[in-house]
Amino acid sequence: MVDKAWLKNIYLEYQNLVYSVAVSIIRDGQLAEDIMQEVFVTLYFKYDTIRDQSKIKPWLIRITVNRTLDFTRKLKRSVILPEDYFERLEDTSITDPTSEMAEKELTLEIRKAIDKLPEDLKALVVLSYFLEIPLKEIAASLELPLGTVKTRLRRARFILKEHLLGQQTTANLFPDQGVSHYE
Repeated sequence: MVDKAWLKNIYLEYQNLVYSVAVSIIRDGQLAEDIMQEVFVTLYFKYDTIRDQSKIKPWLIRITVNRTLDFTRKLKRSVILPEDYFERLEDTSITDPTSEMAEKELTLEIRKAIDKLPEDLKALVVLSYFLEIPLKEIAASLELPLGTVKTRLRRARFILKEHLLGQQTTANLFPDQGVSHYE
């Protein structure tokens, strides 16, 4: 039997987290709300199968990421972050117009690079860097070994670096491992 008071408390405590994870990955508020609803309906029906209810947060994150990626695959749409996503995360007080323009251009390039990542890597980048969820918690939530999460984040950073440096080759990115870009 479902403890409705517990379920209500969980909903009130974690609805913003579930919505944030979904909207950060899928970039559609309406779909994020649908995903949030589906996650909590799943919680309602899976209530009896959750062994340790004190670890509900990682479970909710895992279900949210999985449902979001499922929606993305079903819709066959690319997941794109909103143009002002990075600007909303941190308010910078740049007063120099030239610096401000360079900052906006860099933000746009970073956003484009993240948008080109495969959905699973994009989800990890969002969870780790923008929602600031610790790697151990991400690993537990997604039921992945911590090393796998670290490796995938490293791969995502490498892909982002390649994109931001103008699609340079691996030899140019790591001059000590082959031909230097100074030669």
